[in-house]
Parts: sequence; C-alpha cells; structure tokens
Amino acid sequence: MHKEVYKYTEEEHRKLGDAVVWTCILAAVHQDGIIQPEEKAVAIKQTHIRTYSTEEYIQPIYEHLENHFTKDFDAFSATLPRIKAEQEPFIAEKMKDCLTVLEDIGPLFAHKFSDDLRGLYNRVFQAHSSVFQLFIMPVVTAHLEKFGLK
Repeated sequence: MHKEVYKYTEEEHRKLGDAVVWTCILAAVHQDGIIQPEEKAVAIKQTHIRTYSTEEYIQPIYEHLENHFTKDFDAFSATLPRIKAEQEPFIAEKMKDCLTVLEDIGPLFAHKFSDDLRGLYNRVFQAHSSVFQLFIMPVVTAHLEKFGLK
C-alpha cells in the first residue's frame, strides 16, 4: 500500500490551517453574520474528526491545527467587520493570503485541498456550496489557473 506523504513547512502548516479556520468562519456567518455556539461546536468536532478521516496527505494540516483550532477560531472571529456585508469579502481576502502557499505545493494538492475545504464547509454547516463557490472558489481557481488546471 502506497502512503502519500508531504512534508509541510511551518508556514504551509500555518497558512493551510488558517484557511481551514476561515472556511469554518465563513460558513458560520454567511447567512446572518453571526457565529452561533452550535456552529462553532460543530466546526471544532469536524476539524478534530478530519485529523484521522481525511486524505492522508491532508491529515497533517488538521493534526497541526488540533491544539489551537478553538483559539484561532475565536481570535480570527474577533477581527471580523461588524457589518455583515463586509464579512465575506474580508474572509475572501484572508483566504487569498492563506492559499498563496498552494503555488509551492502544486496543482494536484490545490485541487484536493479545495475539495476538502468544500466538504468541510458543507459538512459542518450543511450550507449550499454556491456560497463557498462565490467567495472562496475564485481564489482557489486563480491558483489552479497558474498550473493550467482550471
């Protein structure tokens, strides 16, 4: 059996972990601009589950995030604009910064990681993928275009 392994740098761990946190926050605020306690609890549970249930080469991101997900979720949430209409563009900019590391990792990983984020978004908050696609997928797609994979 072939085990797919990728050795992440500290910056890749941090930025990809941040992308996970921002994805969860986006899913929580997209309808009403408010993060409900239940949404946060499900986000914590789902990211924990992914430390052992997602693709092997993505698991290290969740493992790295495991000890500080809640702290990061709270800290990142505290930086959100109060005006709902400004929240999603703010998150999209944060995601754009986080996903710059995809250029170094490669196109296959970028595709798999975006699928994982979409699944997390939908799984945690049972939201329609159209919101994810509107705000995050253009950022991921821009990185995929660099590899000619759009």
